[in-house]
Amino acid sequence: MTWPVIAAALGTIASLGYLVNGNIRYEVGVVRVSGYSAAETFTHRPIVFRLLSAAQSWLPELASSQAGPAGSWTRVWVFEAGFRLVAAGLAAAAASLLWLGLRRRTGSMAWAYALAVYAALVFTAPATGEPDWMAALLAVAAVGAGLTMRPGFGGAIAGVLLALAALVKISTAPMAAAALLILWAIDHRRGWIATLATATAGLLGVGLIGWLAPFEIGWLLDIRALQPDPWTWENATAAGHYLMNLAARWPVVTLLPAYFVGVRRGEGRTACAGLVLTALGVVYQGQYFIYHGIGVAVLSAVLAVRTVARSRAGLRWPLLVLSVWTLVLFVLPAAWRVEHWIALYLVTGCWAFGLAAGQWLALRRPATRSEAASTVWAAGLVLVSMLATQTPVSAESLTLKAAGRTSWAEGVALRGELEHAEQIHRLVGADTRVAYLAFGDTSYLLGNPTRCRYPSALFLQRDGADRLVSAATRAESLGCLTDPEARWLVWDRNWLHRKGAPDDLLATIDENWACESAAVVGGYTLCPRRTG
Repeated sequence: MTWPVIAAALGTIASLGYLVNGNIRYEVGVVRVSGYSAAETFTHRPIVFRLLSAAQSWLPELASSQAGPAGSWTRVWVFEAGFRLVAAGLAAAAASLLWLGLRRRTGSMAWAYALAVYAALVFTAPATGEPDWMAALLAVAAVGAGLTMRPGFGGAIAGVLLALAALVKISTAPMAAAALLILWAIDHRRGWIATLATATAGLLGVGLIGWLAPFEIGWLLDIRALQPDPWTWENATAAGHYLMNLAARWPVVTLLPAYFVGVRRGEGRTACAGLVLTALGVVYQGQYFIYHGIGVAVLSAVLAVRTVARSRAGLRWPLLVLSVWTLVLFVLPAAWRVEHWIALYLVTGCWAFGLAAGQWLALRRPATRSEAASTVWAAGLVLVSMLATQTPVSAESLTLKAAGRTSWAEGVALRGELEHAEQIHRLVGADTRVAYLAFGDTSYLLGNPTRCRYPSALFLQRDGADRLVSAATRAESLGCLTDPEARWLVWDRNWLHRKGAPDDLLATIDENWACESAAVVGGYTLCPRRTG
């Protein structure tokens, strides 16, 4: 037990330097500058996630604001390292709850399951802090709480946590259902209590949102109107590519077929249903970013522990080799990986088949290791496999759009963006009120205040938004560009092109901003307010 835990702690310390992704900067940045509370600021995320994310960001925000001014590397580093440290603490708390809940049911295996969950939550950067990550964290904590405490109280706590997991993104509701199913399979009574509590808490939560924040319902409907249709043949093809990318990036996913070899029927049915439900939430979104699969990774990590332990660590060498292969594969040039995608998919499929065959053989051989030794191997192997793609030069995906994105490259790009932010501050001032037409991470980097609930104008930028979004939301978004106190328009024309922009947006810009006299810094067009 000792060395995997020590390795996880060392890995956590090393990972603090891993930058958060643009979506987290978006979330933090727009709340930081909007002039409204997190609940009242549109961040392209539901209100439950906005509030939980603000709570997670509170201490890192406080510390980073003392470390340096907006737009400085010091402030960015302190915030992002602090954000990941808080995330690791939350993951440790959820994993500890799971360990407490399982130790009377699985004995010495409980700590290995808990460590696997921790590894899947902490070593899946840059997913840390995303709504899907938050839902997985809450689902793990819910199962742990439901099994640890007295049935009534534990079920009630689990229900509240699972209601939150369902509400952080709506599409995460199937993940909450998967956690309920697993809790029910372990203890029927606790599962039924948690189900009733989840339904009650969920309905109360929706009612409170509709009462206290009625604008939220409109925002959710507007977001849904802009989402792609997930039930198309094109989306099915994209889902296949996505599955292969998940399997290639996380060996625990490649190991899933091996789990089902020789597994007890009831256990196998529960695991299969849990995986299907978790995957359903990914498919429903109709967009395939790696962080959407964090729930699949967490459940796969738990099943991987079970798989290796059942084989009495018979799969240890194949899994170690697979982890090394994964490490090497994800540092190879992105262009090469994308060009040879068919061959790499075949290799990934062969690994899955080979591990399943290895499990079949291992189950037919006499056990040569004790249960305790097998458990240590299982926990250690899952940890190593999750760390395989966490180097600074590891790509985020095998062949998807993020195939060329690495933490190192993002850090270099971030430094360049901060230099642009410093130049912008010299021109417009660091505290001058502005209006933004840019992705949300621009507000994170600049930090200039605005007075707008939509600091990142999604409802002005998305194709078809002028036709699909409600008139009230559209009008309020346009109103942000007419704020008389804003002195400059910060416009990222790579994010929102003038060519093809709707007439109402162009008319608002031309009426209020003298973009013919604009300054250009990096990718930003800085338009002074039109006077006279």
